[in-house]
Amino acid sequence: MSKITILAGDFPSGNGHFSFRNFTLPGDSNHYLCETVNINQLESFNKINKEMVTMLGVSERTERILDDLTQDQVLFMVRLKDKRRFVGLADKRTFDKMNMARRIEGNKNQPMTKAPSAA
Repeated sequence: MSKITILAGDFPSGNGHFSFRNFTLPGDSNHYLCETVNINQLESFNKINKEMVTMLGVSERTERILDDLTQDQVLFMVRLKDKRRFVGLADKRTFDKMNMARRIEGNKNQPMTKAPSAA
C-alpha cells in the first residue's frame, strides 16, 4: 500500500492510500470514514505543477506542503466519472504505479479486434 496526500478538491484534505487498483480517500473531516475508489472510476488522471495547484486557492497548510516539495514528489489531479475531483501528492514510485494501473485497466476495457488473416 502506497501513501498519497489529498491536497484539495471534493474530498477532505488528508492522508490516503493507493493499492493495486484502488484509492482509499478520506471521506469526512474527522477521517473516521473513508471512501474507496477503483481506478476504473477515473475519467482523467494528470500530472500537474505547483502553479496549477496554487490557482485553486488552497489552504495555508497546503501552501506549506507545496513549498517543501522534493524532486521525488509528484502532484496530480484526478477527475472521477461522477465529476468529483481531487488534487493529490505522491512520491514518484507511487505515481508510476497509479499510472501503470490506469493504463492496464484502460487496455482491459478496449474491445479485442480480429487479427488480419494470412490469406
